[in-house]
This record gives sequence, C-alpha cells and structure tokens, in this order.
Amino acid sequence: MTTGLSLAIYGFKPVPRNFEAAGIFWETRVVRDRLTLGLCTLPVCRVIPDCFGKRSNSDSTLQKDDVGTSEARLDAFDTDDERYEKYLYNLDPNDTKNQDHYKVLGIKKLRYKATMEEIRLAYRQKVLKHHPDKKKHKGIVLTSGEDYFTCITKAYEQIGVSETKRRAFDSIDPKYNDDVPTEKSINADNFFTALAPIFELNSRFSTIQPVPLLGDLESSRADVDDFYAFWFSWTSWREYSYLDEQDKEKGEDRWERREMEKANKVERERRRKEEMKRISNLVHMAHNKDLRIQKFKKEDLEAKEKAKEEKAKLRRERQEAEEQEKKRIKDEADRIKQAEEQKEKEAREEQKRQREALKSAKREQTKRLEALCEKFNYWVDDDKEKLLEMERIGRLNFLLETDELSKLCDELENLKLTNEAARELLTEHENVKNKAKMEMANKASNKENNVKENDVVLWSNEEILLVTKAANLYPAGTIDRWIVIADYVNEHRKDKSNPKKTEKQVIVQTKLIQTGAAKPTASAQNKLGTQLPDEDKWSASEQKALEEALRKHPASDPERWDKIAADVPGRTKKACIKRFKYLAELVKNQKK
Repeated sequence: MTTGLSLAIYGFKPVPRNFEAAGIFWETRVVRDRLTLGLCTLPVCRVIPDCFGKRSNSDSTLQKDDVGTSEARLDAFDTDDERYEKYLYNLDPNDTKNQDHYKVLGIKKLRYKATMEEIRLAYRQKVLKHHPDKKKHKGIVLTSGEDYFTCITKAYEQIGVSETKRRAFDSIDPKYNDDVPTEKSINADNFFTALAPIFELNSRFSTIQPVPLLGDLESSRADVDDFYAFWFSWTSWREYSYLDEQDKEKGEDRWERREMEKANKVERERRRKEEMKRISNLVHMAHNKDLRIQKFKKEDLEAKEKAKEEKAKLRRERQEAEEQEKKRIKDEADRIKQAEEQKEKEAREEQKRQREALKSAKREQTKRLEALCEKFNYWVDDDKEKLLEMERIGRLNFLLETDELSKLCDELENLKLTNEAARELLTEHENVKNKAKMEMANKASNKENNVKENDVVLWSNEEILLVTKAANLYPAGTIDRWIVIADYVNEHRKDKSNPKKTEKQVIVQTKLIQTGAAKPTASAQNKLGTQLPDEDKWSASEQKALEEALRKHPASDPERWDKIAADVPGRTKKACIKRFKYLAELVKNQKK
C-alpha cells in the first residue's frame, strides 16, 4: 500500500524490485520466461538464461538437449544493446514496409536461412525486453512514445506468421544482390570462383530443391549436363507482391479493388520477366564461358570425325565389293543381252518382212478396188453422190483387212451387179466391219479402262465434233495427248451441264469415231466438211485435173499454186488451196 511518505520519497516512479536467485517465486519466474521464449524447462538450477539473453553463473555450459534445437544458433542472433535500441527508436512506424524485418528482430545474420522457430524465438526475446509495459515496469521513460514497438510487431507479422508473407519479403530482400557479372569479366581463371557463389545465391529461389552445384573443372559430363539442364528449365517461386504500389484493401468497392489488383499483377509480371531474363543471361553466359562445355564439344567433334572416317572407310569397302559384283553381273547380263538382242533382231526382221508383205498385199487389193470402182464410175452419175462414194471406198480400204478386200473385189468382178446392188454390197461390208470394230472397241474399253456404259452414249454432236478437231490439232506423239484433248473438249463445249469428259472416255470415243460407230448428225457433218456448199463442189474432171497438177508441180516451187490454178479450168488459186486442205483432212481422218 502506497503511503504519503513513500510518495514524498519516491514520487510516482515505480520502485524496481530485486530478486534473489533462489526460492519458489524466483524459479516460477524463470520457468515462465523460458516458456515464453520457447526454451526447455528442465531443472532451472542447471541452465538459467534470463530474459536478456545472459546466462547465470550456475553452469556456463549449454546442452542442446536442454534448450531445444533453435538455441544451437543463438550465437548468430544480433546483440541487443544500446546501438540496437537507437536503431529501433529511429524507425518510422508509419513506414514499416521499407524496414529490414530481419534486422528489426535481430536475426540479420541468418536472414532467409532462419527457421520459423528461430524467428519466433527472436520475436519473444524482443517482446520480453522491448515491450512498452516491460519498459515502464522497469522504470524506463519512453521519450519517443510506444510506436516503436509497432515495427517489431509488423516485422513478426511479415516473416514469422505466414510462409507466404515471408516469401514475399524474401523475394525483395534489400540485402540480396541481384547483380550478374559481365561476360568480359569472366575468364578461365575466375570462372568457378566468380560464378559458383552467384548460382548458389540464386538457388534459394528455386521451386525444386536441392539445386545442382556448378562443380569444378573435374566434374563429370553427366553432372555438367544435369546442371545446365536444370538451370535452362529453372522455375522460381520469387514474386513481387510486397512491392505492390496499390493496396487493394483500401479500395472503396469491389470494382476499384479489382482494378488495383489488375494493375499490381501487371507490375509483378514485368518484374518476373526481368528476373527470368537476368537468370537466362547468367546461365547462357556461364554456358558460353564454361571450359568443360568447350572440352565436351571438342571431344564430340573428334568423335564425330572419327565416326565419319570409319563410316567412309566402310562405305568405300562396300562400294568396292559392290562394284566388283556389279561388274560380274554386268558382264553376265551383257552376254545374255547380246544373245537376246540377236534373237529379237532376227524376230523383228521376220516380223518386218511379214508386215511389208501384208502391206504390199493390202496396197494391191486397195488399188484393185479403186480401179474397179473407177471402171464402173462408182456406180453413180451425180458428182455429189460420187464424192460420198469415194469417201466410203476410202473408209473400206482403211477398215477391211487384205482377205476381206480380196473377197469384195472378187464379188464385184465376178457378179454382174447393178448400181443399187453394188452399193448395197459395199454398204453391207462396211456395216459388218463397223459393227465388229464397235464391239471390239466396247469390249476392250470396258475391260481395260473400266469405262461405264453411259460414258459412250453421253456425247453430244458438239462434243464429238470437238473430239475430232482436237485429235487433228494434237496428233500422235503429243505429250499427254489424251489429257490435252479431254481438257480441250471440256473447255470449248458450250453446254457444260454434263459431267466433264475424262481421259479414258476420250480414248473410247475416239476409237468409236475411227470405226464409224459414232458419227455426228447431219448438221454436225456440215461443220465437219463432209457435205460442202455448192461453190465448193468439184466435178470429177476438176478433181482429176487438180490431182494431176499436184503431182506435176512440186511443193518446192514458190509459184506452185499459181501454176496449179492455171491447170485447173474454172478454179482460182484460193479454191485450189481450200480443196487441197479439205482432201488432206479427209485422208488424215481416215488414218486415225
């Protein structure tokens, strides 16, 4: 109880109490303090550290089992002296974000290596000594107020409560050095001494632990490859939320907080990219300067060259063996080929003689038929009909074989036929031959080209005319002749509603036209020229005069057509040329 005398003597200043290191009260106070600091509470008579971090004189040794695992590094804690208190009182409680939280808690030597237990222990020590109530209880006057303790509280809240918050501060630790040496400053002498500490320092941010070491010049190739493979694909947990300029919790509504967070994320991503670029430059620079990599590349190049030489040697030996075998096979093949060529040559000569004999026989029969037809004046009197009969006789000469021509001539010579009977006989032979040709063409086209039946019949007069014209424009020997003819028909026809004609369809239709099985209508025949206008009709005498003039005047004569027109009475030079082209087209169509 405070009396007037005590107030007169001591005033309102609390009287400090002195405790003797003995008794139950003293032991209870020590146990309570040790529990607050997270220390072991084994018999207090052995190890008695007080709240100031000092040890009693009862036992100068400290056993790890007695005080817990964290006390093993108590020597690494900062000294809590007047210098620290001055630093603490000079901190701005309103700017705790820019303070060094590890230094405030007195573990600046340990920093990111400090465990959470050690951080809590350091915080309890600061609370026991620097809490304003503790100061007042000891009679210390707080001239600067109680706000300084806010710095300790904020430091503990940042690095001692949540691992996420601690990582946010560790990511921007002001004592961490982000500098990367330049490539010029690294050489063969200082490569490992300069870069190994930098990689070890940056390894703290790796999401994958443990991180492989840089090693030394004697490191194996597998260790070097693992090291660079790890760092080329390195991922970091480092983030920069601690540096957010805008506190989203201060936003007035959800929309404003969302916009503030969006702006913060943009800035974090920018810093993250800069960090990844810094690490990438470091790794690439180390890879380029690493003597081990250069040695491995040289070894690879030598091994590659050696393998290349071995491969070339084996290839040369194989080529020599193959060349010898090829030479032996070639000599044998040449011998067999010469024998076969000799046989083929004899067979070709025999076939050639047979073909020549057949052609000669057919020419004789052709001349015989033409002579017989001229003898009877083609069994017609009208010049127009005579021209048609001449064309038919030409087709028969082309369609009929030698024996068939001989049989036809025998029938015409031995039988006394009237004009109608002779024409009927000729027509019958032509129809029989056309029918046989058409059946053979249909059978061959269906078997070889797999052409549908309607491919033959779905041809208009215009398309038949275009096929005939294209066949004359692109004769045999033209590259991709049938494809070109099909494209010509498909492009120039007016009615394009029908499907496009294919190469196979054009081949089949051309064969049918040659055999006479497919003909255009009368209107289309006028376009083909088989029926001529009146001014282009020639009499038999004019035709004969033209033929004699063509044989008389050679093609090398520059005035040939003038002389031919003079030998053909009643016809101009232009008419003679037109007639010649018409006859030439007829002959060409017959040969198709």
